[in-house]
Amino acid sequence: MRYNNNFKNSKLYLWLSSVGTGVAVTIICLMLFSFAMTGIDVSDGAVSTFGSVSVCVGSYFFSFLVGKKRRKDGILIGIICGGISFSILIALNLLLLRNPFTSAFFSKLSMIMICSIIGGIIGVNSKIRI
Repeated sequence: MRYNNNFKNSKLYLWLSSVGTGVAVTIICLMLFSFAMTGIDVSDGAVSTFGSVSVCVGSYFFSFLVGKKRRKDGILIGIICGGISFSILIALNLLLLRNPFTSAFFSKLSMIMICSIIGGIIGVNSKIRI
């Protein structure tokens, strides 16, 4: 008996692979920023900004890939992807810092949501083949 829908064509695989790609892009951005900061003296505010930019770039790519594959509902995809990205960030803050609600809670939430929504919209409307 042969099944037509395998795991690679499922929505779960699409979301999991996109989350993995978003996390990988975030880690790569963090590594590039850390490498760039090794030779210079950087303030704490700049380090926080680089971390926020990395998370925003990762959430953009996450929602871009889902939007590219789904080809509809870009804003909704961006909102869902932003919520997932922010939940991962909160979980990591809780695990590492024991305090997920820092002073920049709402600013990071808004940045992630805006980048995710833009990524979802551009992903749905993009003509690039993946």
